[in-house]
Amino acid sequence: MGASICAPNKKKTQVGASWVGNDTENPFDTGLSKKDRTCLRDTFQRLEEPKEIVGLIFLDIVNDIEPDLKKVFGVDRAPRSQMLKMPKFGGHVARFADLLDQLTSMLGYTENLTGAWQLVRKTGRSHVRQQFLEENQNQLNKNYFDIVINIFIHRLIPYLTGEQELPNNNAEGGGEQRKVRFVQNYQPAQVHDVWKRFFQIMIAQMTDSFELERAKQRNAQSQKALAPHQHVEQSERKKKKIQEKQSEIENTASSNEPKEQEQMFEDPF
Repeated sequence: MGASICAPNKKKTQVGASWVGNDTENPFDTGLSKKDRTCLRDTFQRLEEPKEIVGLIFLDIVNDIEPDLKKVFGVDRAPRSQMLKMPKFGGHVARFADLLDQLTSMLGYTENLTGAWQLVRKTGRSHVRQQFLEENQNQLNKNYFDIVINIFIHRLIPYLTGEQELPNNNAEGGGEQRKVRFVQNYQPAQVHDVWKRFFQIMIAQMTDSFELERAKQRNAQSQKALAPHQHVEQSERKKKKIQEKQSEIENTASSNEPKEQEQMFEDPF
């Protein structure tokens, strides 16, 4: 009994619009150690052209793996060589590269684990605005978050381990490399394991937040569709209450009126 009374209150964390659990429930905290998070940041910073690599992977996705996404990104009529120049597709590539940069910085540099968690879930929720996903995303059948990010597990990680380089990357060209906070060697197997767990957390959190937001919006739309009928009923109930109250007031007022006093005549005698 004493232990339960003296036990410290669990600190709740707000993720999006709701409060969930405590800090130990943050998947970036429970699923990745501090060394893992540092590894994420260091290895991502070593990429000389992260946006270009992300662009190449997305080109493979929309052309070879999920061609249905061409129309979603507005590149259904563009040749492959021009796709990255299209504003919608190019913008999405840039935002995803920035997302990875922000997340790895939050996790491995500033150690803002709650902020990273919120950012991933916000990204998942924001995809509800995409009509194609709102209509076709299904976590049990065809989960586009799972499809896309699993491609990144297979295509991006070799760049992070150093096993693969960009086709036009010339090691002897003396190009300026990105500055890394400190140099540390990581084994390819370690980098692969850490990044795979990181991406799996992204899949789970983005899928979950997307599904919750979609259910919330669909429920709101259902309520809106029923609103006219509800408004009529509410209006009738309100009108009836007003009439009953008015009638009650009138009855009370009439019952409280003083009775007319009898006229007193002067005694003639």
